[in-house]
Amino acid sequence: MWTEKQTKYAFNIVENEGGKRLTYSPESGVKIIEKDGFAFKDLAKTGELLPYEDWRLSPEERADDLAKRLSVEQVAGLMCFSAHQFNIGKDVNDEQKTFLNQHLRSVLNSCGMGGIPDEVQIAWSNNMQRYVEGKDFGIPCYFASDPRNGQGVSDWPGNLSLAATFDPEIALESAKCQSRELRDLGVACFLAPQVDISSEPRWFRNSGTFGEDPALSRDMARAFCDGLQSTYDENGNDLGWGKDSITAMAKHWTGEGTTEGGREAHLEGGKYAVYPGKNFEALMVPFVDGAFKLNGKTGSAAAIMSSYSAAFEEDGSLGEPVGSSFSDYKINQLLRKRYGFTGVVCTDWMVLNEGKKEGKRSCGWGKHIEDPDVDPAERAFIAIMVGVDQMGGCSNPQVLIDAYHYGCEKVGKEVMDEAFAHSAQRLLQGYFMTGLFEDPYLDEEAALADVNSADKQAEALKAQIKSVVMVKNENGAIRPHDGRIKVYMPALYEAPHKEMDHVRGIVQSEPKASYPISLEMAAKYFDVITDHVDGANITRLTDEELKDIDLILIPAKEPGNSFPQDGRNEDHEFVPLTRQYRPYVADGPYVRKVSIAGDTLDDGTKENRSYFGRKALTTNEEQLDQILEMAETAKRLGVPSVVAMFTGRPLCFHEFEPAVDGILVTFSQLSNYGGGTASSEALAAVVCGASEPSGLLPMQMPKDMDDVEKQFEDVPRDMECYTDSVGHKYDFAYGLNYAGVICDDRVKKYAVPALTKPENMGV
Repeated sequence: MWTEKQTKYAFNIVENEGGKRLTYSPESGVKIIEKDGFAFKDLAKTGELLPYEDWRLSPEERADDLAKRLSVEQVAGLMCFSAHQFNIGKDVNDEQKTFLNQHLRSVLNSCGMGGIPDEVQIAWSNNMQRYVEGKDFGIPCYFASDPRNGQGVSDWPGNLSLAATFDPEIALESAKCQSRELRDLGVACFLAPQVDISSEPRWFRNSGTFGEDPALSRDMARAFCDGLQSTYDENGNDLGWGKDSITAMAKHWTGEGTTEGGREAHLEGGKYAVYPGKNFEALMVPFVDGAFKLNGKTGSAAAIMSSYSAAFEEDGSLGEPVGSSFSDYKINQLLRKRYGFTGVVCTDWMVLNEGKKEGKRSCGWGKHIEDPDVDPAERAFIAIMVGVDQMGGCSNPQVLIDAYHYGCEKVGKEVMDEAFAHSAQRLLQGYFMTGLFEDPYLDEEAALADVNSADKQAEALKAQIKSVVMVKNENGAIRPHDGRIKVYMPALYEAPHKEMDHVRGIVQSEPKASYPISLEMAAKYFDVITDHVDGANITRLTDEELKDIDLILIPAKEPGNSFPQDGRNEDHEFVPLTRQYRPYVADGPYVRKVSIAGDTLDDGTKENRSYFGRKALTTNEEQLDQILEMAETAKRLGVPSVVAMFTGRPLCFHEFEPAVDGILVTFSQLSNYGGGTASSEALAAVVCGASEPSGLLPMQMPKDMDDVEKQFEDVPRDMECYTDSVGHKYDFAYGLNYAGVICDDRVKKYAVPALTKPENMGV
């Protein structure tokens, strides 16, 4: 038995008793057909129930059937993943109509970074689905999102903050909540979790990882993927794939965080990953022992995103030094053959059509790949041949069609047909596993009421509080209080500096005054007084104005570098990336005078990418001055000073720790994709003693820059670490509560020697 009703959103709902719910738009020309007493969507408009239309069959069976029906042009569309979609309205725009008409269906919803209201995203999702439902066998749009904590959804901690809880159950609950909210926005694929091990303290993208320990990263990755992919009933039982499920795209295979000197592989300066500690195997632990071995019913992360970086070994043991998207060793030999991964492999964004030939930054590395005469279609062909299914950031399916024809000439039509068929089958499974073919439409009112709801915000705040790490607390500077306390929270001044903008190039930032901790959130927990601010000008309060305060809370941002991704100055000379505020010149005993990796030059010699003797391009030395100034003010007034440090990677504490009474560290709100206000509220709750801190450091904090230079890019937890003025060592798994150094079951489980290889060694 089944029933059908119309909605006010121009789609109908069909309820199958004992079967799947269907939604469809009558405007699309799709009809309902009945078989065995159940309703099905006649997406192919044949009047007969085809296997791929039969929701009683498995996703594999349905994908097999549909893949065989698609043309080369339609498969080419599936193999493209759109560029970021920032500028959207409720209606389908001309750019989107163009790529949808070319059979592209994987669409990256980047509205979390663009600030587009949830109600607009929800309406847009419905209109996009309505636009494609009558085309291409009714293949729906497969919307994806990058992490967007606090951006139109509840503000759960980002990955590094989740790691600071040392509790995979919190990661599981976070992912459960995020999957429900993203489905409210029409999203069915998450370009997450990022499970690279942050073994290199200078790396720009440490903030998106689960820290530097393989075992902790493994457990967090497993829990997060389970929370994303499984649907759970009201009692918490795992139902497997269902209405709340989102496919996880774990990234970046085989681990992106080992680029030489901490440079980032988005740009040419950071393209080489190096392995001076011969620790390549350990970096795969979060993938092969975590994301590939889930506790839940979905079994394994549905997809993998490859890394930008080119693995460099002089002896060639890690394959040709090309970006992972083009590496036969990494994709074909390791991922497909050794580990038997049968899910989707997608490239990171823009490795095909942002090469030097287009006059833009190139993300596809390797001597042949970077050649300006290499067409994007040839790059795509190379990726397909090593086992890649989908091209991230490619909105032009013609590139894939050209790659097909190029391949037919190179390896034959039979080989290319087989490759396209395999990719189509793998890609389509995601649509079927998440139920998009049956139920792609959103009840706009109900979705808007559910996303970022008060109950979700409350649970996210609890997790944020558990992620705050207290590393110093002298004389009870941070403690419970009988009543409200009065806190001076100075404004943060940020001086102008040069920085890299991917669109505009090198630009000069504007000076600004800001409050990293929301004044509104802080006022919920204590009485706040602050400076007089006029634009970027700050007039500090006088001692007289501060005479009755109880504490000075100093918000601080980590040390910054002008060009942290490229690691080069305006003259394209390599410069060090610093983790301290004061000027740093790389002339110490552990700085490499000859780099490990480098291009092969025209004369056959190897390029030297060393930065020995050069000065780091520090951006915010004034931050340290403000910390020290406020610490002196606190001493004059006889009140405690507490630093609230916002960071996404390790930093040198020796520059200011002895001068202050307390230090709290939060790894939230500085993720690559922004953040909301829950991290501010979490800090405020801890500062006044409303919540006891329980977080632990998910990464080591260096003794100094010599310590940073001495460690190996590929080896986690190999620094000496900073020991503070009261004898506490800022090592992995260190943190304080009111009683002192935390030594609970979490510490006992994870503060053991780091893993050096996976348990799963493949076949």
